[in-house]
Amino acid sequence: MVQFLFKQVFPIIAMVGTLSLVSCDSEFSRADLQNGDILFTGPIKATEGNLSKAIDEVTQTDLATNYTHMGIVVKESQELWIIHAAPEKGVCREPLNQFLESRQVADVYRLIDTYQGYIPEALEKGNRLLGLPYDSTYIIGGSAHYCSGLIYILYEAHQVFELEPMTFKNPTTGEYHPIWVEHYDALGMAIPEGLPGCNPNGLAASDNLRFLGQISY
Repeated sequence: MVQFLFKQVFPIIAMVGTLSLVSCDSEFSRADLQNGDILFTGPIKATEGNLSKAIDEVTQTDLATNYTHMGIVVKESQELWIIHAAPEKGVCREPLNQFLESRQVADVYRLIDTYQGYIPEALEKGNRLLGLPYDSTYIIGGSAHYCSGLIYILYEAHQVFELEPMTFKNPTTGEYHPIWVEHYDALGMAIPEGLPGCNPNGLAASDNLRFLGQISY
């Protein structure tokens, strides 16, 4: 993933305004979606503007994307499902249209050929994790998962993605953004600065993924 909010990005679901996607002109056919394709998207609801501002200040990558959420495609016959982790739902599986309804658009990425053989195992693991709670601490390794952390865990055994040291500091001021201070104060824990983690923008920048195009609701 890169320089992550984690010297590149922090994985929370929010961000108001237009997404800075890799390509706004490259339409991708839903019929061409495959098992294991990964969808990257933006805000679930505009009310998360304060948090999205905090994310934006600490999660930029060279791709200039503003991804704040992601999920993995499961294709059964002609039905398309997404396994993902969301604050209100935890680790869940829902139809593609439901996943896109509040986000409207998503960018489609696919693992490079080297890692395609690991997809069935990853999806099987994803199904086993359904029902687990959302991880609002954003710390990898527990029994709860956040969106990008879930995708990392699905492929952890094969080291498809890398963790990076997390940072919650404004790169300009070097100070923690007040939103992160409030978030972790409410949880009664210290900000996990420097701990290994991941985020949507960082995963999108992985050399093990290739961008295919964009789908819309």
